[in-house]
Amino acid sequence: MTARSVLIVGAGLAGSRCAETLRAEGYDGRVVVVGEEPHAPYERPALSKELLAGTRTSAELRAPGFWAERGIELRLGERVEAVDVQGRTAGPALAWDALVLATGARARRIPLPTPDGVHVLRTLADAAALREELRPGCRLAIVGAGFVGVEVASTARSLGCEVSVVDVAEVPLERVLGREVGEVLAARYRAYGVDLRLGTGLAGFVAGADGRVRALELADGSELPCDAALVAVGVAPEVDLHGDPRDGIETDACGRTALPGVYACGDVAAAWRPSLAARLRVEHWTSAAGQAAAVAHAILGRERPYDDLPYFWSDQFGLRLQHVGHAHEWAAVELEGDESSFAARYLDREGRPLAGLLANRPREVGLLRRELAGAARREAA
Repeated sequence: MTARSVLIVGAGLAGSRCAETLRAEGYDGRVVVVGEEPHAPYERPALSKELLAGTRTSAELRAPGFWAERGIELRLGERVEAVDVQGRTAGPALAWDALVLATGARARRIPLPTPDGVHVLRTLADAAALREELRPGCRLAIVGAGFVGVEVASTARSLGCEVSVVDVAEVPLERVLGREVGEVLAARYRAYGVDLRLGTGLAGFVAGADGRVRALELADGSELPCDAALVAVGVAPEVDLHGDPRDGIETDACGRTALPGVYACGDVAAAWRPSLAARLRVEHWTSAAGQAAAVAHAILGRERPYDDLPYFWSDQFGLRLQHVGHAHEWAAVELEGDESSFAARYLDREGRPLAGLLANRPREVGLLRRELAGAARREAA
């Protein structure tokens, strides 16, 4: 029996896309989307780029009247603290037949005393606060050379800031893209004037008499003066309602959890990928959108599992990076090109491709997708 009331907890891309898909597929029951932030659903990738740079003033996913026109109830600025699975209610007054957990993730913080002027970047409010700091000549110290850290570094340099990036890794993005690619990117970041402090961690923040951060104390004993700082050390799934706080909420390929009538999608979901024979929690736009559509179809009683190749992109220092596939570990990296345009292929021990990265090579993305999809089919056979 089709659910007559769907409650979606989380008003990000996954939650809003699930609601949209339900309506697009003809669902005429009640759809309620509850979001903790006071803003209508918006594009989170813009936070480290166009919104932070001031080249865009809005990142809303849809025009203001879109949701009401489709009978989607947005309840913003509210937090669902508890769910009664047996009684099928949430909070004091929200009843549901199907519950979708699309609560996303939260920025990780460093367990150290934190003075004013130290930021994280996950929400519109975070982006607005950080944007106020980024004036020409501002010395910005970034802890973490992952995607958010280096994208903010790129934006800050374009605004005339002096930027330093600190990370315990020997090269930027080493865990995700490998040492070979990290070395190419490090050379490009330095060419754009970024001070890379690699191979050392953060020991603490140093505050001035006014209570604002004035320096980072590094693990190697040095101090890094700064006027503002960003902690960009990843995110953790927001699983207060259900699931493992480390690994997210486990689902099948259609987004169903182990609890009847309860689904999960987006950054909070650790979804089964049949082609990879693995459960993945992927923090990227395309996966969130695909999982959300799969959940909507499952609620409607239709099996449309999401099993596309993982894909993400990043814009930084004049590069459009596009990554296809999933390689938790690899045996070798084939790298060709230079720091302005290159391709990397990640291979297993038998020389089979697991994933690929393209820098400023958009025309090759389709070919890369086909190559990896073919390799996955051969492996499955």
